Amino acid sequence: MIRTDDVVELTRALVAIDAVNPALVDGGAGEREIAEAIGHWLGGRGFDVRLVGADPARPSVLARRRGAGGGRTLLLAGHLDTVGGAGDGGRRADAAPDGDRVVGRGAYDMAGGLAAAMVAAAGADVAGDVVLAFAADEEFGSAGMEELLAELDASRPDGAVVLEPTDLEVTLAHRGFAWYRVEYEGSAAHGSQPELGVDAIDRALDGMVALRGFGAELAARPRHPLLGTGSVRVATIEGGTDAATVADRCVLVVERRTLPGEPDPAAELARVLAPSRPGRIVPLVARPAMEADPGAPIARVVVDAVERATGGPGRPPWRPVVDRRGPDRRAGHPGRAGGPGRRRRARRRGVGRDGFT
Repeated sequence: MIRTDDVVELTRALVAIDAVNPALVDGGAGEREIAEAIGHWLGGRGFDVRLVGADPARPSVLARRRGAGGGRTLLLAGHLDTVGGAGDGGRRADAAPDGDRVVGRGAYDMAGGLAAAMVAAAGADVAGDVVLAFAADEEFGSAGMEELLAELDASRPDGAVVLEPTDLEVTLAHRGFAWYRVEYEGSAAHGSQPELGVDAIDRALDGMVALRGFGAELAARPRHPLLGTGSVRVATIEGGTDAATVADRCVLVVERRTLPGEPDPAAELARVLAPSRPGRIVPLVARPAMEADPGAPIARVVVDAVERATGGPGRPPWRPVVDRRGPDRRAGHPGRAGGPGRRRRARRRGVGRDGFT
């Protein structure tokens, strides 16, 4: 019998460990401490545990609990790192005065999912193996999951569940994404004689106008039945040196969200931006969109289990975003996503006990 109290207690312990991704926040603690804590917990309960990864300061966890024999292998996937932030998102694992809510950086995304997987796997009495793959660097470049997939090549599981928070609903599809750095170059001049220079910010503005039109074009394309349409947006802008100088440089970071079956978006983005004359378009990170067969056995099993546990429908009408860097069908795993936590209130109020059902 899996006790909700055990999951809540373990979630609090994981949230208390600083695991901010250093690729996102200078000086972030990284995943070493939380990986070691999880490895110790699992090792004490009979799991074969390995910390994997090229960077010893940022390992991922790969653990296997062997079944009685003769069954199939299930992979439960999650990630160790958290984003940074200020305000209510600090290391306040026991902040709720009534003890009924877990509050702190990572409670929602995704210490709750890790704890649920660990407790469930430790108590499982099944014929097949249960494998836990908890990745470093999910919040930025997916390096940990790439390393875990390489380790799993020799013994691929039969199915996978990604435990990203999904309001306790099963997600069968999600968008892909691609990030690009778009660099505009100009020529500096004094602000009193702007005609002597070339304003890089002005060129970037032309690019942003083109991207707005491209976004409208994407919104008008045929809709995916679960995900709607793709999108494009400017995530960051950097340019100029001071108020009195024509900017000789401006850099945009652009995010493109894609649908299953779409080709690499780089060529189309370059076409859209060409009239604004960017100096360079540099690909940063890209991951494809994915969707799974709703009729696959693992999908039916997971949906039925969620419906029994929650008393509600196990599958939402659609979901635009979830973990886009977990194990996927490219690696031979029919995957589903579903995990504890309710998105609408997690940023403000943490995760309540009902979210760990």
